[in-house]
Order: sequence, then C-alpha cells, then structure tokens
Amino acid sequence: MDGNKLKEGVSVREIEDFTKKHRFEVFFCLAFVFACIFSTTFWSQWWSILAVSVGGVAGVLTPGKVEHFAKKVFHFIFKQEQVTQLILGIVGLVISILLSPLIFLLMGLHAGKSMYHMAMELFSQHNPPKD
Repeated sequence: MDGNKLKEGVSVREIEDFTKKHRFEVFFCLAFVFACIFSTTFWSQWWSILAVSVGGVAGVLTPGKVEHFAKKVFHFIFKQEQVTQLILGIVGLVISILLSPLIFLLMGLHAGKSMYHMAMELFSQHNPPKD
C-alpha cells in the first residue's frame, strides 16, 4: 500500500455538515422523493399527474401571482427562528407524505411560471423591438 487509507463510510459529522450546507437541496429532494413514493401508496398516480398539469397551466396563466405567493411563503419561513424553520420543514415533509398531490401541484405551478419566464426572455432576445 502507498500509505493512503481508503475511507469506508461517511461519518455523522460529515452528513450534518453536508445537510447544513445544502439544506434547501436536501429538503426539496426529500419532499419530491417522498411525494413520488407515497403518491403510489396513498393516492392514485393519476391525482399527481392531474395536479402537476393543473399547476402547470395555472403557472403559465398567472406567473406573477405564483412568484408573489412563493416569495411571501419563503419570506415568512426565513423570518422564523432556526428551530421553527426545522419544524416547518418537518411539516412540509409530512405533507409530502400524506398529501403528495399538493407537492405535485406546487411543482407544476413553479414549472409553468419558470417556463413562461424563460420563453418570454428568449423571445425578447430573438425578436428585438422594432423602431
């Protein structure tokens, strides 16, 4: 051997550090994975497809309202203390388990809003205003 030891496993401290650094990514990924798994258990998958479709249409038709609502929710969460934020995150994960179509509705709303904004941005780049 050349003196380098291969590390086996991940320490609890490394997991905690990773989670603190990437807490939003971890939360959203867990919420999406839980919603996917439990949509097949508690709900029909058709409800999730319907929810994401309705959310997408609503997001395209009202992108400003979706963005305004999302900003209000995130401002409310970030004003809270760290412990309250953790509790709200756990409540969000429980909602993703018990009411998974709601998570798909939110995903559809944000996807529709993002697609609308991207289309408008690219349209304005490719079609400059006429004088």
